[in-house]
Amino acid sequence: MDITPNDEKRIGKQPAGSVDGLAHVVLSPASLRESEAIIQRMIETLYVDLSGRAEPISDGVINVELWCSSPLRVMWILKEPWDGEDSSGGGWSICADVLNVKPVSELGHTTWHPIIYIAFGLFNNKTYAGMPCVRDMNSPEGVLRRLAFINVKKLPGVRWGAYTPGILDWYIRGRKIILEQIRAYCPHVVFACSPNFPAILNDLDCGWRSRLCSVGSAAYVWHENVLFVHVYHPGQTQITRENYVNDALAAVWQAMGRQQRSGKTRFGHESDLA
Repeated sequence: MDITPNDEKRIGKQPAGSVDGLAHVVLSPASLRESEAIIQRMIETLYVDLSGRAEPISDGVINVELWCSSPLRVMWILKEPWDGEDSSGGGWSICADVLNVKPVSELGHTTWHPIIYIAFGLFNNKTYAGMPCVRDMNSPEGVLRRLAFINVKKLPGVRWGAYTPGILDWYIRGRKIILEQIRAYCPHVVFACSPNFPAILNDLDCGWRSRLCSVGSAAYVWHENVLFVHVYHPGQTQITRENYVNDALAAVWQAMGRQQRSGKTRFGHESDLA
């Protein structure tokens, strides 16, 4: 499916590297679905497997209504999805066909549980020690489905050990789509791991490295009205899950505190919703 001239006109309204004002944008489900349709056409046009073994695995906002109604919009950018063992398969949506319909108990614990814990902590202002286990949460699905989730590579890859130069190659090819997803979804907080994090920030903000602040294993930087947080991949094994979750939360809370002290409050917490 080709990108239409109307699509080009729509995404051309704002430079691809600009996210100015996103934290103050009020999204409607109708406008977001329109943007998602355009992005999907872009994905189908760009992400083509020349071997013919694979089709794109689309991603984006998990649940449009929950995303648009959330006072804190949290987005994750990871590396690549997987399907067949030989990088084959695809042709489905990780959001519509998996994350928005399957119970959390059927999802992989290694990747999704850390993401759920971090979201739960942000939505409820709790550190890891104060959270229930995912299996004991009232609605871990309700926590997860408030998020947006995208991969840099949108064709099936490998289950373990994604090749960093290959991921960077796919980012270079698909940067217009990735930056358009950030712009269209209007997140307040974007979590990303390497090599995605520096690649995206290099495109958005040439001076970001001088403003990067470290908090344990995490680091953060504001770009205009969006908080970008660097973390290890959720499936990491370098540190404990508790430290991983708490470092990510501390990065967001420290960044928010600094903005509030400077009189530039960007967004706020919400009481117990999970």
